[in-house]
Amino acid sequence: MKTIPYPDTSIPATLQTVLDRLADAGGLSENRRRDLRSAVTAFAKLRGQPASEIRLDLAEIRRTLDAMEPAWAKVTRKRWANLRSDLAAAIDASGLLPMLTTRDLGLDDAWSDLLASADRWIRLRLSRLARWASQNRIAPQDVNAATIDRFIAELHAATLVRKLKYLSRNVARGWNALVALHGDAGLQPVAIPANGRLLIRIPWRQLPPSFQENVERYKTWASMPDPLDEGARARALSPRSLRLQQQHIHSAAAAAVAAGIPLEQLTSLASLVDVETFRVILRHRWREDGGKLSAYTHGLAVTLIAIASEWVKAPPDSVAALKALRGKLGTLPGGLTDKNQALLRTFDDQRLLAALVALPDRLWNAARRGLATSQSPFTDLQSALAIDLLLHVPLRMHNLAALDFERHLHWPQGPGKPALLTFASDETKNDVRLEFEIPTALADRLLVYRNEIAPAVIGARPNAVFVTRTGKPRSQAAIMVAIEKTVRRHLGVKLTPHQYRHLAAKIILDASPGAFELVRQLLGHTSMKTTTSFYAGIDTRRAGRAHANLVMKLRQPKLSRRRRDRKPRTRED
Repeated sequence: MKTIPYPDTSIPATLQTVLDRLADAGGLSENRRRDLRSAVTAFAKLRGQPASEIRLDLAEIRRTLDAMEPAWAKVTRKRWANLRSDLAAAIDASGLLPMLTTRDLGLDDAWSDLLASADRWIRLRLSRLARWASQNRIAPQDVNAATIDRFIAELHAATLVRKLKYLSRNVARGWNALVALHGDAGLQPVAIPANGRLLIRIPWRQLPPSFQENVERYKTWASMPDPLDEGARARALSPRSLRLQQQHIHSAAAAAVAAGIPLEQLTSLASLVDVETFRVILRHRWREDGGKLSAYTHGLAVTLIAIASEWVKAPPDSVAALKALRGKLGTLPGGLTDKNQALLRTFDDQRLLAALVALPDRLWNAARRGLATSQSPFTDLQSALAIDLLLHVPLRMHNLAALDFERHLHWPQGPGKPALLTFASDETKNDVRLEFEIPTALADRLLVYRNEIAPAVIGARPNAVFVTRTGKPRSQAAIMVAIEKTVRRHLGVKLTPHQYRHLAAKIILDASPGAFELVRQLLGHTSMKTTTSFYAGIDTRRAGRAHANLVMKLRQPKLSRRRRDRKPRTRED
């Protein structure tokens, strides 16, 4: 085999260097060489950069691959997996970096015997570790936390293995399960690594008992158990608002402690709304937010100011001082965020919008076929219903997650007709009663799900729309994650459940420019100002486009006359 000299280290290697060296790499058939070159050029195309501008940095390449979805790249999942492995093979064949490959390695007898009796999920988590350990002659009895750390470090340094940030935890969990399975084999359990989340708030139970007790009394008062009680709040806060306020209080206490205020000084809510403490909290939050006012910090400040005025009964000059401090951080920009504006521009592509609209049908049909052999498509059926509901009725997430057949869905005309979806005023954010008509196709699908599909899986007709396979209601977080993952897997777009509301406004205004009242009613806004402040930008772009078309129409006759007036040249000319 021809020896490939090492590159000049003074010049950073790029993917173009890989392509150049593949041309001279020995031991490759022409078909294999073509496939490896294709993987490199395809990756460069996905990055939107020439190969010569992409540094040969495995960590950066891995991050790019992990962040992309096959649907976004318009390739199948199998092709995506092949692209990753071929890209790694191309780097290996170039001789620029030594790549670690375990796929073709065999297991020694000790590892093979241990894994033979293990469950499939254990084998999946440990197969790469077992092959690597066999190659390095590491016996199962010698594996410990340091061994796993070394294994993960080598994968980081010499592979493009996907989702490495989760691998250490998964390997440790799989290893401990294997240890439990073979209790007499002399295997050593290991500690499960942390999941990588940073603890940004001190645990609630570590706050002073008097502080916790004062917060509980405030929450009881704010829920207004007796509206006729002396000193009762003018209006009860909803459970959702109370949960958000407790989060704000918790974050404020954590910020105060992180900024150096002794924990024992936080004896009550009055401690948080002291003017100097409030200043310290806002300064810490402002710095944590990168020197700008975030929506969460703004909400936190509003909560503390309300508590100071209504619960603590702080003097008017103190409340005014708190408001002045909050005002010094500026105001939040109005309208849609840059992220949401970018998302809506993505859906200017009518093919993408059509694919999203067609997605519930695709999911539903595929999941119904899969139910014959497995119960796992049950979750896909619910995702199909959730996405279909959000496309027709862009609900807020807490309303979608709480959907109940008995309380919210009604068939006044009977099966085979449109259904009604209703929410009482005390269930909505703006205390506005909502009532929507569900089209017949989706209404029939909901009935089939409740009366036929769900009973076959969980053994009974559910009241909640979104349930687990044991019949318990699914959490709001689980439903939200499932919706996002489903759309990203199939379309390659990150679309949160709340963003369906913005998409609904775009669809309406695209079809009927200026139809802000229709948008306001659909989204349940109490004020037209809210609607126009969010979505006027969408209509502004459309108005600019319409004006440009009018200008072109005015210009067109002149251009046509010029063409008619122009005399054709003759040979004599």
